[in-house]
Amino acid sequence: MTTQHWIITVDDEHLETMDEVVSELKASGLVIDKVLRSLGQITGHTEDVAGAAGPDAAPSVQSDGAGAGSELKRPQAQDLAAVPGVASADRSRRHRVAPPDAEVQ
Repeated sequence: MTTQHWIITVDDEHLETMDEVVSELKASGLVIDKVLRSLGQITGHTEDVAGAAGPDAAPSVQSDGAGAGSELKRPQAQDLAAVPGVASADRSRRHRVAPPDAEVQ
């Protein structure tokens, strides 16, 4: 499985009702990692099934509690951004620096 990490920014009008936004994001398929209330952000992730195509291929994951043949489409940025109260849904990028003793990059 591959994991796609997300940073969700909540709009100013919904900061007081952030718990409702979190509930809607969970219902959309986002697994919540952290709720950063002072920043107005929520971090979370979605997972691809093994062997799925690239990040834009909209792979499926099996839902929690669903029957054996039931699958849900993995949420995309537009799906998460459509949740009321979400100002933006951005994929998180991870950057790594090679150790100091590594070959020239």
